Amino acid sequence: MTNSLLISSACMYRKSFEELTKAEVYAVAKLRQQVFIVEQNSIYSDLDDHDQSSTHYLDVDQTGQLKVYGRFRHTQSQSEVKIERVVLDKSARGKGLGKQLMKRMLKDILAEFPKNKIVLSAQLEVREFYASLGFIAQGTPYDDGGIDHIQMFYQG
Repeated sequence: MTNSLLISSACMYRKSFEELTKAEVYAVAKLRQQVFIVEQNSIYSDLDDHDQSSTHYLDVDQTGQLKVYGRFRHTQSQSEVKIERVVLDKSARGKGLGKQLMKRMLKDILAEFPKNKIVLSAQLEVREFYASLGFIAQGTPYDDGGIDHIQMFYQG
């Protein structure tokens, strides 16, 4: 992989919901809708009332367009941190940006919540990507919005 393919990680930033601008909220909703609902033809309620309690990661290109997004939230009742809504614009795929995002999120989660389990629900087609980052699949696949998913736990 050449560095010229990567969008600079200096463009990646982290914000609470309250810190997001209106334009950022709109860009996040638009990217998630474009990929999860339109591109993947999955009908589900993306606005799940968890954005408000999540930590958001955004990566923009040189023109200011959102290309990579993910969020995590800490669930005190279950002592878990859930990574959710990891999404890349079609033009950003295959360039190492998803791995860059996940490594940044994992670093922050491990620093802030060192004793908590880290979980995510992976689409089956990207299960190996998450396994390469230290996640282990548990249980059986299940349907989520018409797409097969599997629960995965971070083992480091």
